[in-house]
Formats: sequence, C-alpha cells, structure tokens
Amino acid sequence: MKFIRMHQWTNDIKEAAKIQENLVNFIDTRSSKKEYESVAGADVAYSKKDNAIFASIVVMKYPELVPLEKIKAQSYVSFPYVPGFLFFREGPVLVKALERLQTVPDVIMFDGNGIAHPKGIGMASHFGVMLDIPVIGCAKKKLIGNHKELPDEVGAYVPLEIGDEQLGYVLRTRIGVKPLYVSPGHKIDRDDSREIVISTTRGYRLPEPLRVAHILVNKMRRNYDNRLKERNSR
Repeated sequence: MKFIRMHQWTNDIKEAAKIQENLVNFIDTRSSKKEYESVAGADVAYSKKDNAIFASIVVMKYPELVPLEKIKAQSYVSFPYVPGFLFFREGPVLVKALERLQTVPDVIMFDGNGIAHPKGIGMASHFGVMLDIPVIGCAKKKLIGNHKELPDEVGAYVPLEIGDEQLGYVLRTRIGVKPLYVSPGHKIDRDDSREIVISTTRGYRLPEPLRVAHILVNKMRRNYDNRLKERNSR
C-alpha cells in the first residue's frame, strides 16, 4: 500500500499536535462507495519484556470473510504514552505492516478511534487521511462523548454524541460483554461504519478481521517474550 499524505515522525508532543491540527482538515465522513469487496483489520501488541511493539494486518474477502492476506511487522516504541496521541506511539509499526500489503482493502478497521477523539482525529482517522481510503475506528474504550443506555442484545446500538454532534455509535456485538465504540475514520459515514462492523461479527466481541489480527499479533508477542525469557535464563 502507498501513503498519500505521509509525514515525518516525531517524539515531540507539540509537533505531534500540529500534525493532528493539519490533517484533521482533510477528514471526510461521507461514504465514498457502497460496495465493499474486501475488509481489513489492524491491531497492535506490546512486549511485556522490553519496548518491542508488534502489528498485524488481516485482509478478508467481504462479506464472506475468507482470509486473503496476513501481514506482520515488528518495531520498538519511541513515543511516550500520552492520551490522544496513540497514533504516534503505534503508527510507525502499523505503517511498516501496511506498506507490506499487496492487497489494497476497500476498507480498514483499526483497534482505535476515528473521529470520536478529543481532537477529532484518532488512530483510524489519521491513517484514513494518510492512505486516502475508507477507514473505520472500532475502539474498545470511549475517549469522548455520551450515550444512552445500550440494550444487552447483539446488534443493539445507540448514538455516541457530544453536544449536538453525532460522533458514531456504541455497538453491542456480544451479550454480556462491553460494547464497541464505532466511528468513521475517513471516506465512510457513520451508518456504513456501524453496518460493516456488525456484519463482520461472528459471535465474538471483535469483528472477525480485527479478532483474527488480534490473535495473530498476540501470538507474535508471546513468541517474542518467550524467546527473551529463554535467552535470559541461560
């Protein structure tokens, strides 16, 4: 995959904020296409032994959800953990993985937020603008916004709002577990984002492309940590 609006990496929070302020102006939450033939999930995991970080991208045929491509990448964390700036911590390893993709998916789901972000540009929106393709934020935690009580039924949803603005949806994908916070990242609207997430859910909390990416990246992390443990015990 190629990046349309690539920028320099920085470890400076003020510079990172300026990058966000610039790119947020490019975000478009209108639907760019109605027919999707492939969907991808992207996830990240951190080593429990050092500052290594891992990424996986899984591309699936849509709506059948047959795997088309699986990509892995590894790097090391250099940006501090600062709420609202997760992209600058996890972005470099995800870029490394995305650049290896031979398949250009019609839409990508990230384990992070789209426009449901204090500055309106979460992980998914940032990548969407850089790649200029449809991207969805599918987060496990809420950063901002309010919502009504969500029924405990698979497929139930309520709007995620801040003031008069609707950011996305709170979506129940499995009974008895915490919901997902779904918001458009770029070149897709709120309703299509919600529909794609629910249509790719197969009885688990995470939609299938993200779930498989999550399994893959955590396997990478465990193998890495086990090798370090064995090396240090010699």
